[in-house]
Amino acid sequence: MKNFYLYNNRVEIVKNDSNIFTIYLNKSSGKVYFRYKIGTVSQVKHLGIFLGVDAYGIGYFLHTHYHVGKAHIVSESEFKKSRPLYIYNEKCSNTPLKVIEIGLNEMWRGESYKPITYNCQTFTNTACHNKRKSEDAEKWVGGILLGGLALLGLSAAFDSGKGK
Repeated sequence: MKNFYLYNNRVEIVKNDSNIFTIYLNKSSGKVYFRYKIGTVSQVKHLGIFLGVDAYGIGYFLHTHYHVGKAHIVSESEFKKSRPLYIYNEKCSNTPLKVIEIGLNEMWRGESYKPITYNCQTFTNTACHNKRKSEDAEKWVGGILLGGLALLGLSAAFDSGKGK
């Protein structure tokens, strides 16, 4: 993407070949949706921002994914991956138009995907709340740290018992 122009009823994406792709905004534009990630042991949510529909009625999402390596726009069917979609019920601090603007700016900025520090949840929280945060990454990191501390504690307890 070279650039974008955001209006109250549409966004015009200027592609790298200078062609313009128009997505029309609707009542769902700027809302965050999720599907459960494929191939995970826990119920990790994959989040994306609904942009709107093209002239043919095809829906589009803005999200970041490790397969592409940075934020990008995909069709609704590509985002869903044949999975059910759910509305993410957390209310955004920003207006839907501001969520889209921040999301597009994040895409234009091109930050690389990082599982812990810049994933789909970090991306959507930045757009919705102006905060870089990933609830699932925090849970996993917290769980790993807690597990590590528990192992250290058990190891210390067993080692102190050997000296008696």
